[in-house]
Amino acid sequence: MKNSENKEIKEIGLKNVFNFILNGLFLFFFITSGCIMFKEKKIVASLLYFVLAILAVVPHKLLRVTQALKIVILIILFVILATAAAQGDPIAQQKYEYLDLGETFNLTFGKNTFSMAVQEINQDTKIITSGKEAKTSGYFLVVVANITNLGSEAVDFKLEKAPTLKDAQNRNYSLYGAKIAEGKLQPSVAKEFSYVFEIPKDSSGLKFIIKDKTAVAKSVDLKR
Repeated sequence: MKNSENKEIKEIGLKNVFNFILNGLFLFFFITSGCIMFKEKKIVASLLYFVLAILAVVPHKLLRVTQALKIVILIILFVILATAAAQGDPIAQQKYEYLDLGETFNLTFGKNTFSMAVQEINQDTKIITSGKEAKTSGYFLVVVANITNLGSEAVDFKLEKAPTLKDAQNRNYSLYGAKIAEGKLQPSVAKEFSYVFEIPKDSSGLKFIIKDKTAVAKSVDLKR
């Protein structure tokens, strides 16, 4: 009886284990970065990250480079791509839904949807805030709006970004203060909210800008 041939047993070396783990980390990191870029609508950067993920799993022999050189190439490409992504894709022009005073529009925050209508605006050179009188050389503009919870359960109304004002000279004014209705918004019950802005006396063509989770900002013409 012939002795069976001894088969060569290949040992998995520490170097192979290290390369396997490193390639796995590259793959995970590139795919995660690609998904983040995709959510931010940076499509080109997202696709390039996915290309790097593919390169991470391609054996270095097929690329005709050493494993060390492959790692260096991946790192260099990542640094270049990360730098380009940090600068951002060409900024898409902001889209607006243009509205007038009293016109109702919807706002979506998380899973909750609300309707809002800017009812009136008031203007004065002084206001009472936190029990104290505040004065300005310009004007305090108070934007009064009714907000309604369109859901079926009581929820808190929280803006992800504070509303702003923009005038005809393309100047932007941040929120000075706000008077918020207390408690949760009950379904289909309108509550009054007031937003205060400090503006110069020469401002005109004022637009009340508010953004929600959608890509379209709401611009209400305040007729001032």
